[in-house]
Amino acid sequence: MTTIVDGYLPDRPRPPWFATALVALFVTTLVVGLAGAFRTPRETPNAFENRKVEALPDPPRTAKALREYPAHFERFFADRFGMRNALVKLDHWTRAIVFGVSPVSKVLIGKSGWLYFRGEDSKAFDRWYLGTEPVADATINAIRDELLRRQAFLASRGVAFLVVVVPDKHSVYPEFLPDWAARRATPSPFDRLVAALAGDSQLRVVDLRAPLLAAKGADRLYYRTDSHWNFLGAFAAYEAFMPELAKLLPGLTIASVARPQIHAGVSYYSGDLAQMLGLPRQFREDDIVPFKKGQRTPYSRCAQLEASGDAGIETYVYRCVNAPRRTALVYRDSMGLWLIPMLAENFANSTFVASAQLDPALVESLKPDIVIEETVERSLAALAAYPMPPPPR
Repeated sequence: MTTIVDGYLPDRPRPPWFATALVALFVTTLVVGLAGAFRTPRETPNAFENRKVEALPDPPRTAKALREYPAHFERFFADRFGMRNALVKLDHWTRAIVFGVSPVSKVLIGKSGWLYFRGEDSKAFDRWYLGTEPVADATINAIRDELLRRQAFLASRGVAFLVVVVPDKHSVYPEFLPDWAARRATPSPFDRLVAALAGDSQLRVVDLRAPLLAAKGADRLYYRTDSHWNFLGAFAAYEAFMPELAKLLPGLTIASVARPQIHAGVSYYSGDLAQMLGLPRQFREDDIVPFKKGQRTPYSRCAQLEASGDAGIETYVYRCVNAPRRTALVYRDSMGLWLIPMLAENFANSTFVASAQLDPALVESLKPDIVIEETVERSLAALAAYPMPPPPR
């Protein structure tokens, strides 16, 4: 008679060879993994991991190196063991496709194939949308003070200043978030910043949330599998903020933008979030306006790329001979890429700088009529984190 002890299941009978087979499987797995680590020394991690492979540590020659050697070797082995890349891909596929759980902390899997970016540190979504990670009043005040400081500097040089804040995808398409990802009823950090700036009549800040929410009914404005908006999102934003820009530059005629012809189901796209998951085949979508096509499409195009550079900061300079003799300096992030060909049509010269830090020396050099600061919602704190250096004397 089998005796059952509380809390334990009865031991089931197994064939005599079971223990031997289990031990053999365990040892074989270790041997294959270890042999694979040394057999493929040049193998790199999966591309979506976006990092370098850990090198084999040198033999220890000091007591300190000997103490650190096991940890270094463990990282080396973890990067190189046999079939590692295939097993990592299988793990990502199982968790994302079978269980609907993201294997990557920066990516949130939503409904109907929608993916959302949780931020470079995986916490921006919690701070700027959910409200589960508090943003201190001191941070909001620091952003406000930095924007007002930039405004004062530019005004002293007779330069207009426009701040354009692009909402993150979850602010425009919250309906595809998981049910648990509901915002708290309290004002978001962006709402608090808007309130903090409300008393200053000189600084112009364009909040694009309302215009994009109003425009999304007819078209999809953001990629499902990417953290960015598409051409249609940038087009809706352009139509929303250009009248505000024209108020700062009286007499400016806003260049019209023609929408490229859309061919759904012809081209397909797997965005940066699908790439982060390592599952571009499983997460893809109709690419209704491919990026290169949107960049090439003439809007009665006169603006031509005159110069570009990347000496630490990506920079593009455009010249448009038919535009009014106005000049612009635009600070942007990756969201601003779609806006470049649209904005460049409005100025004789326009310079686009991929930075959150306004450079007063560049302002003094270019002497633009207007500085445009474009930033995505989750990166607002970067404006305070990278304050404007003191102006040159």
